[in-house]
Amino acid sequence: MLGNKTNRKNLYFQCWRLISPWSLTIILIFVFLNVSGAANYPARSIQIVCPMPPGGGSDIASRIIANKLSSLLGQSVVVLNKAGGGGVIGTYAALAATPDGYTIANVSPTILAAPLVTKGVTFNVTTDLIPINLSVTGPMLIVVRKDAPWRTLDELIADAKKNPGKLSYGTTGYGSTLHFAGESFKMYTNTDITHIPMDGVAPALTALLGGHISMVVPEFGAAHKYLQAGSLRALVTMAKNRHKDIPDVPTSVEKGLPDLIMSTWQSFAVQPKTPKEIAEKLDEAFKEALNDKEVIKTFETSGWVVENLGSKAAAEFWAKDLQMKKEIARKINLVPK
Repeated sequence: MLGNKTNRKNLYFQCWRLISPWSLTIILIFVFLNVSGAANYPARSIQIVCPMPPGGGSDIASRIIANKLSSLLGQSVVVLNKAGGGGVIGTYAALAATPDGYTIANVSPTILAAPLVTKGVTFNVTTDLIPINLSVTGPMLIVVRKDAPWRTLDELIADAKKNPGKLSYGTTGYGSTLHFAGESFKMYTNTDITHIPMDGVAPALTALLGGHISMVVPEFGAAHKYLQAGSLRALVTMAKNRHKDIPDVPTSVEKGLPDLIMSTWQSFAVQPKTPKEIAEKLDEAFKEALNDKEVIKTFETSGWVVENLGSKAAAEFWAKDLQMKKEIARKINLVPK
């Protein structure tokens, strides 16, 4: 027993001798710089990589938050649009950046579901990124023309069941949030409605106004001005609670469809290797920004509902949303294209 203890002491001593003074100095410098970097963060401008083009929901949400973060963090926070591939190109760019907190990824449902619908996508948002904040949500609606024959959701469902395949709905493309929402509606109502993919929500709504399709399942913000003008009518909100701007429109829960909950949302994230202290500082900064009355007002004016979920709650939201979309994809045989 004594011999074993002596041997271990000799082994420890030999190992310690292998660490030269220069090696120890380098280790200490590395530790100091890492701690110092976190303490001084941010020491330069920060970029939010938005994987969608300017003018869309992701871009608008990123810019609203960036403006407030700049004043809170004392450094400029700029939005860098890297559109292409349905958001895939910009997401890869954010993943390739140094994990130092100076690159923040904008994440939306389209990015989360990309591996389910787009061939060749190798990233997994739930493991390759850590959410800092899930900022806002926008409930999905079912909208029809003001002169459509269906005054209620029940009438629309009855007509769709009576005439399988005759009605149609427009979306922003295969695998989009609108597509998932439309297929979810078909699944839970046991109806057959033809999917018409388009280049964006504006073309889909234009086609609806022109009488070329029966309905669209957009997010509230995209349809708001048409609802205000009276050119479109909302039959249901895919949410648990009624939206304050359309209080007369019933929810899917009220209509006996408790599982028909679907929304678009905007979230922000960093890479897992980002220093913990920096990630926590960003978490607090986002929370403070989204508690600001002017920021809340700006988002609500744009049709968003401010959620302001911190890192842990946002991760749970991501996981739940992805599981729901996986289940829908499995049931309707939605495969990557």
